[in-house]
Formats: sequence, C-alpha cells, structure tokens
Amino acid sequence: MPHDRGAGRPVVYILNASSRTDTGITEDLALSAAWLNASGACRVEAVTLTDGPNGIVGAVDSARAAPAVLGFIAREAEKAETGGFVVACFTDPGVYPARELTGKPVVGIGEAGFYAALAMGDRIGTIGVSAGHGPHRMARHLGVQDRIAGHRGLGLDYSDLQRPDVVTARMIEAGTALRDEAGAEALLFAGAGLARYVAPLQDATGLPVVDPTQAALGIVAAQIMQAAYATAVS
Repeated sequence: MPHDRGAGRPVVYILNASSRTDTGITEDLALSAAWLNASGACRVEAVTLTDGPNGIVGAVDSARAAPAVLGFIAREAEKAETGGFVVACFTDPGVYPARELTGKPVVGIGEAGFYAALAMGDRIGTIGVSAGHGPHRMARHLGVQDRIAGHRGLGLDYSDLQRPDVVTARMIEAGTALRDEAGAEALLFAGAGLARYVAPLQDATGLPVVDPTQAALGIVAAQIMQAAYATAVS
C-alpha cells in the first residue's frame, strides 16, 4: 500500500460554521492551509458544518452556529489524532465554551485575526464582505477598540468571492481608503475564505494584510510544535 504522508500527523480542523455550500468557502479554507499541510507539522482538514445556519450575517446566526461548533469539537476532541480546531467565523461562535470541552487548542479567527493585525501596525483597518457595520463588538470585547482606525464593507455576498475581478477592485478601494483617510497601518479581513486576496491588496496598498484563518492556523501550529518539542527533549 502507498505510504500516507498524513499518517501519524496531528489533524487540525478548520470549521466552516455555515452550512451554505454555494460560496466555495470551505474549499478556499483548505487551499489557504496548503502551506501548513506541506510543512509536515500537521494535517489540515476543512469541514462544512452541515448543522450550522445557512449563512452567518449577524448575532442571531452566530448564536445558532455555536451548537454545531460545540457538537463537532465534542465528537472529535477525544480522538488521539486530533491536534486542534480553528473556528472560521469572525464572531468566534462557540469558541470560549469549547475550550471547556478540551485542552487542545480551539482558536477563533476573530480573536486571532485582531491580535495578528495589531502585531503588524499600531492602528488597523478591517474589511468585511458584506455592507455591515464592522466587528466593533469583537473589538470592544478584546479591549482593542481604540486601535481600530476604521472599517469598510465591500457590499458583497459570500458567493461573490469566486469573482476575483470584482472582489479585488473593491478590496483595493477599501484598503486605500482605510490607509489614506483613516490612517490604518495594517489591514485585517473580517471574515473567512479571503486568503487569495492578501497578496493583491498588500501590493496595492503597501500595508501588511492579515487573513484571520491563516493567523489562527499559525497559533494552533505553534501549540503543536511546542508539544512536539517538549516530547522530544523530555
């Protein structure tokens, strides 16, 4: 039988908490983790939670997503091969109670994204897919609201993310405005499935750009590497 390169590696799950299947987000999440799969540190699997809400656009949807997140983590956390979880919804549904279910890393992309972006610039601008008001509640919860320069929404649906010609133009317009009008020193995508737009936005604005899912994966990977190191030197 051919050797399975993933055999023996910890499995990190990226959870798409929305049950929508017409957006391509789960596939984009898997692609954004290719760098980590290639490293050999762990095996990443992107999963659509079919019992989650059909889209997450507000607090009610986020609350409805939490049981799906908790159910999946409760089922998978006890398996020896499970290394950790990334909850790929910017409102971080179920993240805090999930940490009571397991000692393995459970990282939400909202919290991880904010802290990663703040490590890249004193004041950050956030960019969301829809035309909403931005992640101000999350910023207040984390105590970082004074370092948020501003927010721009693209006025799009998540299914539009598969139209890079449209998305890239709006991304650049939003990022440029946050830089020139709001004084942002780094940019953060306030949503999942946007990693493909990091490079063009960074090139156009000259600012660091953070994809929150990749930031969260980096945190989980660091925890796995620390555990492996502790085992190696013990």
